[in-house]
Amino acid sequence: MTREELFKDFTFNEKPDTVITEVNGLPLPEDYLAFMQEHNGGEGPIGENGYGCFYRLEELQEVNDEYAVCESWPGFIVFGSDMGGILWAYSPQRRSYCEIDSSNIDDDTYQNAADTLEAFLAKIA
Repeated sequence: MTREELFKDFTFNEKPDTVITEVNGLPLPEDYLAFMQEHNGGEGPIGENGYGCFYRLEELQEVNDEYAVCESWPGFIVFGSDMGGILWAYSPQRRSYCEIDSSNIDDDTYQNAADTLEAFLAKIA
C-alpha cells in the first residue's frame, strides 16, 4: 500500500516551525522526523482499517510527560495513538516502532513491532 493510499482521508497539520530531534532524552528516528517535517502529525483514517493521531512535534515532550512514559515505559518515546487507549511508540535502543496498551506497563504490552515507520503504519492499516 502506498503512502498516498494509507493517508487518503487523513488530515495533516501544517509543517512545524521548529524541529526537535529528541524526546525523553532519546533521539527520534530519521524516518519519523522526515515524515513529521513534512506533515507535523494529524488525525484520521490510516488505510482500510486503521485510525489514529500523530502528535505535533512541539507537543511530544508534554505528551510523554503526561503519560509518564519515562517511568512506565523507560526507553520509549510516545509519538501518537489510535485514540482508543493504544499508544504508538518508538524505542531507539530496540530501533523499533510498536503499539503500547496505555493501561499496561508489563513487557508483553508491546505489539505490532516494526523496524520502520512505513512498516509500522502498514500493520495499523
